[in-house]
Parts: sequence; C-alpha cells; structure tokens
Amino acid sequence: MKTLSYLFSVLIAAFCISLNAYSQEVTTEQKENISSEIAAAFENSVRAAENLDAKLLADGVDDNLQAGFIINGQFFRLFSGVMEDFKGNAKGCKSQKMDIINKKITVLGENAALLAASGNYSLYLEDGRTLTGKFAWTIVYSKVEGEWKIIHSHM
Repeated sequence: MKTLSYLFSVLIAAFCISLNAYSQEVTTEQKENISSEIAAAFENSVRAAENLDAKLLADGVDDNLQAGFIINGQFFRLFSGVMEDFKGNAKGCKSQKMDIINKKITVLGENAALLAASGNYSLYLEDGRTLTGKFAWTIVYSKVEGEWKIIHSHM
C-alpha cells in the first residue's frame, strides 16, 4: 500500500511539474490588459442577455472547439442547442436585469481566461410579472482572431 501511495505522489508531482513547464509567462501588465478586455467582453454578454438579444449573445461565442455548455443543469454539446433553448425560453419575456455581486477574472495565458461571477436577476415577463433569483456562472474565454470569445460556460 505504501508503494502505491508513493507512486501516486510521484505521478501527481510529475504532472504538476509538467504543467508548470508548459505554462505561459504573462506579465502583470498583460494580465491587467487581458482582464480589462475580458471585463468588456463580459459586459457585452450581460447587456445582450438583459435585452434578450440572441444575435449579440451568439456574436460573443466561438464554438469551434465544441467544448460544450451547461445551462441550468442541462448539457449542450453545441452552442446552437443553447441558442435554440434560449429562444424557446425567451418567449413571453420582455427583458431581464442582472446585478453582478461577485466577479473574478483569472488570466490563464495570453489567449485564455476564466471568469466566475454570481449575483441576482430579475426577469420581466410580458404579462407584467417579475421573477427573481440568484445565478452563478463560470465562463472560459479564448482569444479567437484577435477577439475574446466564450468557448465554454457553466451557468
């Protein structure tokens, strides 16, 4: 049992060392610039969601890697499925308001970043009702042809 434990520890250490060997060096200034760019891309997505603008939402996504998307516990292999779901769920909705309470951007490299956010929403229905609740998101961004795009999200 000790041999197996030792082997497992060596494998974990080797994995961590190999990850470090391939990591990108990003300066503090680059991290700040990337964080600002990600924040702007995120704000565009929030505005699109608040206005129920499917086209603007889709413009912020690149699904070439087909990394998958998780929305309300449902897994979508392709972003086209997310958009079909969005359009169906948007029927009878007028707009929504997202109040971001927590937001953390982690720069993973020159072309990759992670954003985690949570907050409260208010969904305004065409019949006059308002639905409220909480949300939590994890979004992976990648720089695609010079623009930051969402390549995966878990909401």
